[in-house]
Amino acid sequence: MLPLPSEDAAWVRVATPLSAEMLREFCHDLERLYRINPMLEFADWQQLGPNHYYLRANNLSNGQEIATELHLKETDDGFKITYSEGLKSATIIRIEKDTEGTALILIDDYSGLPEAERTNRLAEVDRSLEHWGRDLYRYLHNWQRWFWFPPYRWYMRRVWQPMKPSARRIAYMLIVMTLFELVAFLVIVGLWVF
Repeated sequence: MLPLPSEDAAWVRVATPLSAEMLREFCHDLERLYRINPMLEFADWQQLGPNHYYLRANNLSNGQEIATELHLKETDDGFKITYSEGLKSATIIRIEKDTEGTALILIDDYSGLPEAERTNRLAEVDRSLEHWGRDLYRYLHNWQRWFWFPPYRWYMRRVWQPMKPSARRIAYMLIVMTLFELVAFLVIVGLWVF
């Protein structure tokens, strides 16, 4: 059993192909890490200072608007992100080496408020952790496979990352349909020529 910071916490474990050093470097880019969460629709992201950020977003998993400052603190086994507002008091990022490679563990800690207040604010619980873990798994495996290709890195940082989650799904479908049409066109031209 994974040791949690409190009993009022949720966690997800993501198997990654990255080394511990590469994963630490990847997670240090907090904006990219949060934008991979498909349940967050960003309205504003600002860096207020070193390891100090402001996030305003709509959480599609619970219908809540988020407006909070984030403080990033590096730890021996990863990072701790504390929030100035909201029910969630912290997100802990642990990087662990295991027999299969390196694992990324995300832990949402809700123990910052008294239990009675937490009970009254259950609608604010972030239900996106599982979705975030799934998309991080996909992103990190694709990143490991394609990061050597400069157009891929450019697309992911400059085009994909700022998109809303719905726009990402539409763009993906358009790319797949375009590739399918291109292959069909080449087959038809090949049959016509021969």
